[in-house]
Amino acid sequence: MKHLKIKIEKLEFQGDLVLRDIDLTINQNDKISIVGPNGSGKTSCMKVIVGEINAYDGFIENVWNMSLGYLHQVYSDDEERTVHEELREAFMQVQTMQEEIWKLETQMESSSDADIIEKYSSLLEQFNNIWWYDFENKIHGVAQWIWVLELLEKKLSEISGGQRTKVALAKVLLQAPDILFLDEPTNFIDMSSVEWLENYLQNKWNWWYVIVSHDREFLDKTCNKTLEIQPQRAATMYHSWYTDYVIEREKVEKIRNDDWVRQQEYIGKQENLINRFRAGSRAGWAKSREKMIGKMEKLEKPFIPKKPKFFFEYSWESPEKMLVYRDAFIGRSDSLFFIPDITLHKWMRVWVVWENGVGKSTFIKTILGQIPLLEWYQSVWKASEILYYSQMHEELHRDLTMRENFHKHGIAYPDEHLIWLIKHYLFEKTDLDKKVSELSGGQTSKLLFAILGQKKSNLLIFDEPTNHLDYDTRESLESSLKNYDGTILFISHDRYFVNKLATHVWFIHDGELSLSYGNYEDYRFKLEHKIDMDMHLFDEEAELNLVLEDKLWEKTFKRLKDKFSKDKKKRRR
Repeated sequence: MKHLKIKIEKLEFQGDLVLRDIDLTINQNDKISIVGPNGSGKTSCMKVIVGEINAYDGFIENVWNMSLGYLHQVYSDDEERTVHEELREAFMQVQTMQEEIWKLETQMESSSDADIIEKYSSLLEQFNNIWWYDFENKIHGVAQWIWVLELLEKKLSEISGGQRTKVALAKVLLQAPDILFLDEPTNFIDMSSVEWLENYLQNKWNWWYVIVSHDREFLDKTCNKTLEIQPQRAATMYHSWYTDYVIEREKVEKIRNDDWVRQQEYIGKQENLINRFRAGSRAGWAKSREKMIGKMEKLEKPFIPKKPKFFFEYSWESPEKMLVYRDAFIGRSDSLFFIPDITLHKWMRVWVVWENGVGKSTFIKTILGQIPLLEWYQSVWKASEILYYSQMHEELHRDLTMRENFHKHGIAYPDEHLIWLIKHYLFEKTDLDKKVSELSGGQTSKLLFAILGQKKSNLLIFDEPTNHLDYDTRESLESSLKNYDGTILFISHDRYFVNKLATHVWFIHDGELSLSYGNYEDYRFKLEHKIDMDMHLFDEEAELNLVLEDKLWEKTFKRLKDKFSKDKKKRRR
């Protein structure tokens, strides 16, 4: 069976240990995700495997000489190249052979050397065998599949981050490698493109792949194995998709920790006995026991990653109706969309689905009172205490320190209190004097959450709150928000997060804002089965709405009912 054997004993950068003890075999048709906290070396691991990093202790065994396709996080070193030129690079072998054929043809015009003729014939046969004349058709075909056909003549510098991701993905697919390596393929692309990629990998791509991604829903739907990389520790392979890996990891870590604690207790007792009998008639026994302890294989202390703790303080005062819109037009000068009649009730957790250009920021600023309605009725409860989280972190001053940003928001705690607070978000006391511009994206997000968490609220409005956050941080945020007693209105492309949190969906269709009940899965299910969006799939007792029996095939109905019953049991636990 074809396979790729990877052994990384140690990888260091400037004396710092990045990876250690990675022993991995990628077998035919494996679909593997690589997970771990930010900075654990996931991207470095991929670069070692595909040959971009060579200075490490270990080896890569590729006996079958399989081709490896790699989607980088940074996609091109030539911003002035057109999209078409970038995609043609996927056929560099073809272009190199074509140039060599032209060169041989020129030589043959003035020479009848048999070696030149034989080389030309052999090269021409190879050239025809790889369907050289079809590569432009392939470029246009893949560009159309992935929705970048209209961008072919644009320069890379002229297209958006999401479009660049699609172009990079198209280039890798055109290379038709034996194994795909995708590093954050869902970054910057919209939800429909993520779903397209999921479908492509599930149904069209017939080979192997390895993925690094923070999109947990994407990993659940595309990968059946999970390689966990933790800082300065051996990697662990779990034979399950992401959600089951999280459950299994907790069990494994508990066993590892219990074993380590028992061994430490045993060693401690033996050392006490050794010290007690080191001198006197039993010195020989003590020395023998000391040698035995020295030869014992010591278990490695389990690495238990720290998780941040988020705080959201509810003000305990809230009406039944937080926001009401009726016959309202949203926009700055021209209308972007219309709201016929919609109410944000107390305790709702509403996921807002947006398309590009529809007016997300305009709607948020309208709710916050920064932009007036173009027309008709809006009611925002006058005692609303709104906390707004912006994905661009606009509430922070990048040229000020963390301490100064707390003070700017009226949080003038003494340093001892601030240090205690920021440690809940995994900062050190020395970070107080760092400017926001010196922080990573994840640290900047956590700083803003730390500031917002010191203010009372009854309504949270979050714009892409999980961006830049690693897996454990996202799950800590989800847990805190589920325990928040107020109302939440949020925008997110993290479907896993949406499924955990949302009770309702506001979506725009044909220029109107409408309501659906449930989370992302409910929303997609209604779309696929053409069910009315305002229908409850489940009643208040969490039982399947029997009206659906008339709308669904019996098997589909039973599968949905069984699935929801399992989900309900998990929620109760």
